[in-house]
Amino acid sequence: MTDNLTIYKQIYPIQCSKIAKLGYRSVINIRPDSEAETQPSSDDLAVATKQVNLAYHHLPFDDERLSMTTVEQFAEFYHAVPKPILMFCGTGARAKLLYQSALMQGLL
Repeated sequence: MTDNLTIYKQIYPIQCSKIAKLGYRSVINIRPDSEAETQPSSDDLAVATKQVNLAYHHLPFDDERLSMTTVEQFAEFYHAVPKPILMFCGTGARAKLLYQSALMQGLL
């Protein structure tokens, strides 16, 4: 999306080392836990990102629950964490929606 933010689909703990090697400094996970059987938990991702010095935030929401509070929390994380950021959800669609919502509100 920008030099500071990439939107992606589900990541797995084993990928965190590669993500760090690619130059990312933060990960924002917006996918709720237990959405799919094969997805890793937020706790597992938090451990994996910490091991490779990536900042990590979990801001779960689904399409029906996107609120202004969620958009504002994302903007706070965006401004606070080291860049570049990799933000993900199941397919990338919700992550894109959240980013665009923050842009439209003038928060980024």
